[in-house]
Amino acid sequence: MFEASARHLSFTLAGRELGVTQAAVSQQVRALERELGIELFTRLHRGLELTRQGSRLYRAVSMAFEHVATTADDLRGADRSREIKIGVTFAVATFWLVPRLPEFRALHPDIDVHIVANDRGFERVADQVDGGIAYGTGPWPVFTATLLREGEVFPVCSPDYLRGRPPLTRVEQLVDETLLAHDDDRPGLFGWPIFFAELGVTDYKRHRSLRFNSHPLLLQAACEGQGIALGWTLLSDDLIARGRLVRPLDVAVRTPKSFYLLLPDKRCPDALLAFRDWVVSHFKGTAKPARARRRS
Repeated sequence: MFEASARHLSFTLAGRELGVTQAAVSQQVRALERELGIELFTRLHRGLELTRQGSRLYRAVSMAFEHVATTADDLRGADRSREIKIGVTFAVATFWLVPRLPEFRALHPDIDVHIVANDRGFERVADQVDGGIAYGTGPWPVFTATLLREGEVFPVCSPDYLRGRPPLTRVEQLVDETLLAHDDDRPGLFGWPIFFAELGVTDYKRHRSLRFNSHPLLLQAACEGQGIALGWTLLSDDLIARGRLVRPLDVAVRTPKSFYLLLPDKRCPDALLAFRDWVVSHFKGTAKPARARRRS
């Protein structure tokens, strides 16, 4: 009753919409105001006007009702077995999944794919998706993990960045280069400090870095010749294959995390099984069913 009154700015029109009297609407809104201890409307001679607090509540209620309506539409939608929602990081979506989606859609034109991208961990979207591709160590409750590719990082840059520079032959030389870094507050994020520590390099000059809060932006800057970034397996493979990035040094560090395909423990619909088979076909020789291990 409050939402209808706020939308129409009229108790009479709200009552007409809801099939009750104007007095019933007014009484319920008064009860709500008493419950909250504030006035939601200014009563005018010819209508209503929302107070500041009323406007705030109306925005919240409208958003909540819209979410309920959207969810209800999803639930009543026709044959949802042909729609799959896939959770991924923005980097996996940008550099691996989205470029290959036309291939999947050509094979399965009747399956609708909804990509849900998030960089704060698969668990943040686990209740919103049917499956996904996650980067981590697991375990992921109620999901079965299939290892797709072990994590490995290595320096990458554009050919233009190297042009005219002395060749890089030792990892220690990297500390004097412009290094592109991922600026993220998540604990355990594998960046340049850990990379150098793993290789025994101690004089990393953090002040010589450019920092980005998005991995796609980081790799885009590397492609534009702005410095040297850490490239990940899976994420950098296509850029290297197309010549947009090169590996200036033949050095790499194995990461504790890996890339996994996640599917629910329960029985999967045919559309999700088709997506699973298609993803795994791109990782022949590396994909293997296994529970994601805990990091020791």
